[in-house]
Amino acid sequence: MVVPVPLVELLDTLPQQVWQADATGVLLWMNARMADALGHPALPAPLAEALHPEDRNGFITAWQEAQCADSFEREYRLGQTWMLAQARRLPGSALWVGTHTDVTHRRAAEDVWKLALECTGDGVWDWHVQEQAEYFSDGLMRLYGFEPGAVDATPNAFDGRTHPDDLEQMARDREAHFSGSTPLYRNEHRVQAKDGSWKWVLSRGVVIARDAAGRPLRMVGTHTDISERKRQEAVVWQQARVDALTQLPNRRSLRERIERALAQLDIRGEQLAVMFVDLDHFKEVNDSLGHDVGDALLVQVAERLQARMPTDGVSTGVVARMGGDEFTVLLAARDAETASLQVGQALLDAMSAAFEVAGERVYVSASIGVSLAPRDGREIEALFKHADLALYEAKGAGRNRMSLFTPTLNEAATRRAKLAGELREALPRGQLQLVYQPILSLRSPDAPPSKAEALLRWRHPQLGEVSPAHFVPIAETSGLIVDIGNWVFREAAAQALRWRQAGHAQFQVSINKSPVQFRSERGHALQPDWIVHLSTMGLAGDALAVEITEGLLLERDTNVAERLRRLRAAGLRISLDDFGTGYSSLSYLQHHEIDTVKIDRSFVAGLAAGGKALALCRAIVTMAHELGMEVVAEGIETEAQMLALQAMGCDWGQGWWFGKGVPAGAFEQRWLGVTTAPSATATTR
Repeated sequence: MVVPVPLVELLDTLPQQVWQADATGVLLWMNARMADALGHPALPAPLAEALHPEDRNGFITAWQEAQCADSFEREYRLGQTWMLAQARRLPGSALWVGTHTDVTHRRAAEDVWKLALECTGDGVWDWHVQEQAEYFSDGLMRLYGFEPGAVDATPNAFDGRTHPDDLEQMARDREAHFSGSTPLYRNEHRVQAKDGSWKWVLSRGVVIARDAAGRPLRMVGTHTDISERKRQEAVVWQQARVDALTQLPNRRSLRERIERALAQLDIRGEQLAVMFVDLDHFKEVNDSLGHDVGDALLVQVAERLQARMPTDGVSTGVVARMGGDEFTVLLAARDAETASLQVGQALLDAMSAAFEVAGERVYVSASIGVSLAPRDGREIEALFKHADLALYEAKGAGRNRMSLFTPTLNEAATRRAKLAGELREALPRGQLQLVYQPILSLRSPDAPPSKAEALLRWRHPQLGEVSPAHFVPIAETSGLIVDIGNWVFREAAAQALRWRQAGHAQFQVSINKSPVQFRSERGHALQPDWIVHLSTMGLAGDALAVEITEGLLLERDTNVAERLRRLRAAGLRISLDDFGTGYSSLSYLQHHEIDTVKIDRSFVAGLAAGGKALALCRAIVTMAHELGMEVVAEGIETEAQMLALQAMGCDWGQGWWFGKGVPAGAFEQRWLGVTTAPSATATTR
C-alpha cells in the first residue's frame, strides 16, 4: 500500500530550492533545502537581502518589471553560489512560486550538454562567435526537416531562414546578452523549415566564454518548437478582438485602434471621424424571420459596409461590429468631416438596396451618428458619447439619415435628462391627465360616439403642455412607463364606468399599452392587477380596448401571446395600432386574436382619388373584414378623407375632423350631452 506523502515533504526532497514570495519580493515560505542554504532565516524576509550585494539592484529592478508579466527568470548569487531563479505568478493571485537551481558549474565550465538538458530544448546549437562557425545537433536538424549535416555549419544556416519581420528583435536580444544586460539570451522567432513551412521557435542560450575585452567567444543554446503555443495564442487573440459572426474587428479591437489613432493625431496631421451605424427595423426582421436570418443579414451588412470604405488614398477607414445590429466606422483623413459625409452617404445608399437572405427579400435602412476628433474631443469616451447623441438625432429625425454631432445635441441631451428627472415627479404631483378623443362610426358619423381613445397629457408647471412624442420615449427608456401605464388604465377604467353608469351602457375607452410594459411583465403573473381591478369595480372587460403595436406581435414571445389571450378572455378588446407601418409580414395575424386594426394616419393623409394610399387603405379594410376584424382610420382631417373611407366600408373614424382630445368634462358636454361630477384624471388615485 502506498502512503500519500504531504506536499511540503515532497517539496523538501527536491534538488531545487523552492520558495514563495509576494509582489514586493518578500519571502513568505521556503523548502528545507533553501532554508538550510540560508541558515534558516526568520520569515517573512526580503529575498534581495539574501543575494550577493552586486546582484541586489538588478534583481529588484527585474522583479518589479516582472509584475507586469506572469513569469520571472534571472541568474544571481545567493552568497557565492550562482542560482537560476525561475518563478511564476499563481493564477488569480499576487503571490509567486519559484525555484532556485544551482548553475555554478555551468557558468564556470563549457558544458554544452548540461545547458541543453536544463533548457529542455528540442535542438542544440553551439556557436563559436569569432570564428563564425556553428554546430547543430541532430535534433535541431530534424526539427526543421533536414538530415544531419545537410546544412552549412555557419550562423547564417538558420539566421538566413529566419522570418524577415523577426530579424530586428532577434538582433536586439542577442546584443542585450552579448553586452551583459541580460544573463540569458531568449528570443522567439520564425524559421522556415525544409518544406517551406514556418515554425515558431523559442531560442535560449548563454555566452560561456569571452575574450579579455569581454567580447563573446562561444555561445551555446537550444531551439524549442513553440508553433502550437503560438497557434493557440493567435486563436485567443482572434477571439478577443474579432467578431465571431462577421469577422470584423470587435469593440475591444476598435477601441485599441482609436486610441492609437488619437495618440498620432498631431504627428500624422490627420483628423478622425467616429461613425456609429445602427440598422433601422432590424429587430422586426430578427423577430419575424428568426435569428438565423438575422445573423445572415448582419453578415451581408458587414460586407456592404466594408465594400464602401474609401480606397482613394485621401482617407482610410475600418469597420467594426460593436454588438447586435450596431456597427462603427473609424475614418482617418485630412478633412474628416468631408470624408464622413461622403462615406456616410455611400453607406446609406448601400443599405437601401434589398438583401437576399435565406430566400427572403429583406429591407432595412441605417441611421448614422458622427463625431469628429479633435473638434468634438480627444478622448475615446467623449467621441463615443457624441457619436451616440448624433445617432439619436438621426433616428429622431426619421431614420435612414446621418447626423453630425453639434454642441446643441449635448444641450438637448441635458434637457432630456432634466425632463426625465422631472417626469418622475409628474405622476405623484398630479401633473398627468387624460384627454379623450371620439371614435365615431363612419356608417352614422352624426350619431353620438360610443368609443373614445384616452390620450396621455403632461402639464408641466414651467414648460406648459409637453408633447407625448417627447416624454413617452423618456418614460419607456427609464421604466417609468410601467407605473404611468397602470395609472392610465385605472383612470380610463374609472371614466368608462362613469359614462356607462350615466346611460351609455356600451361605451368603450381605448388605452395604449407600451411594449415596454409587456416586456416588464415577463416572468410575472399575467395581468392580474388589471383583470382583478375591473372585477372589483364591477366593470365589464369590453369597456376597455387595449391598443398595441405590430412590433410587439413580431417578437414571437409566447408570454406576450398568453397575456393577450388572458386580457381578451376577460372581455377586453385588442386593437392593433398604426397598422401598416411595421415590418411587411402579416403572419402574426394568424397567431393572435385581434379585434380591431387602426389604419395609420400616414395612409389616411395621402388619400386622393387614384392614389396609392387609397388602394392601401382599401386593401387593409378588405383584409381586416375577411379576417373578422373591424377597422378604425386615424388622423381624419378632411371631409374628403372621411367620405373616401366611408365608401370603402371602413367601420370607424378618428381625427381632428371629428374633434381633438379634450378632458372628460368637455367630452361629456360636447358629445354625450351629460354632466357628471368633475373627473379625477389629474389625480394619482
